[in-house]
Amino acid sequence: MNRKGKNMSMFNDDSYNDGVNAGKRIAVGCIVASLAILGILLLTLSSNKKSGRREVNTNSTLPTVSADEPENNEKPEYVAGSNKRTSDELSFWNMYDSDDRDVVVSENKNDIRKEKDELLKKISEDAAAKEREEKDAENRFNIKNEGEEPEYVAISRSISLNELSDNGFSLDGNGRLTYSINGKPASHFGIDVSKNNGNIDWAKAREDGVEFAMLKLGSRGYSTGNIQMDDYFDMNVQGCSANGIDVGAYFFSQAVTREEAIEEANYCIVALAGKKLKYPVVFDSESIANDTYRTENLSASALTDCAIAFCETIAAYGYTPMIGGTKERLVKDMNPVMLQRYGVWLFDTDEKCDYPYRYAIRQYNNEGTVNGVESKVSLDICLISYSER
Repeated sequence: MNRKGKNMSMFNDDSYNDGVNAGKRIAVGCIVASLAILGILLLTLSSNKKSGRREVNTNSTLPTVSADEPENNEKPEYVAGSNKRTSDELSFWNMYDSDDRDVVVSENKNDIRKEKDELLKKISEDAAAKEREEKDAENRFNIKNEGEEPEYVAISRSISLNELSDNGFSLDGNGRLTYSINGKPASHFGIDVSKNNGNIDWAKAREDGVEFAMLKLGSRGYSTGNIQMDDYFDMNVQGCSANGIDVGAYFFSQAVTREEAIEEANYCIVALAGKKLKYPVVFDSESIANDTYRTENLSASALTDCAIAFCETIAAYGYTPMIGGTKERLVKDMNPVMLQRYGVWLFDTDEKCDYPYRYAIRQYNNEGTVNGVESKVSLDICLISYSER
């Protein structure tokens, strides 16, 4: 059935208009809210900028430049209190003056160079000092025995130096000192004895390798000045001669004048009574430990004169003269330049002999042992073949 009336739809006109109006109100509200938020943001940014400008203005006052001022090359100044700074000085890149930096670096380089030069100078000086010390050591030697306070004296170039090589010396299986040249024996083994060694079996001594013996002939008392013969001299000469042992003799001198030295030499000549000796007759000059003795205060010149007088007298009778003593006695207590025409019997028991001058015989051990000698005996090495002369 048809009914006549108004057209019907899902929404009537009133409800539709109400919906549209509500949408408009929401859109307007959103736009207003957005504008409010944007305004707040702009106010915040503006406030921050003004605050920043106020901070700068509270700390500094920027200069103003008039438009009427002519342009020039002068740089505007920054004024802070009474101090003035140019714009270049305020530039980060110009915080440190380049010239000042160069000066500092230059000064540091100079200091380093100076320290280096001083170090090199010290090294050079130390090297020179060491060289001088080594050279001094080569040009001097110790005249004291091992265990004593060293005393060094200069080596005189006026005295003939020995040409012995340290490498040439060695000890054999019996602990006896030998010397060789190019591997060939160039020394002789001997002993020196007196009545203090008692009776000696010279045959056993010869079998034990003794080639020569220096026998005490006599002595002058170091306090009384009296001369006396060694009680065993003649017997020892006979024992050596019977067993093929070459003989030398020594006289313990305490002469204080040339006359006394000549007296001692003449005493030796009488005691020898024409005996033929292969080895020298020795002027034995020694100091006395822990006691006073006649030659104690004798000058080197006076003692040298005594030695020369003795040797000249011995040589006049056809014997070979020689001077015996320690390094100190030969070099300090006498004048070795005046005595170098005579052979030397050196008394040096140090492990290494540093005596620089020529010597023919060396007593190197005064507590040795040899078959046939019951007591300790002094051992000697001879570097000259007297038996072949």
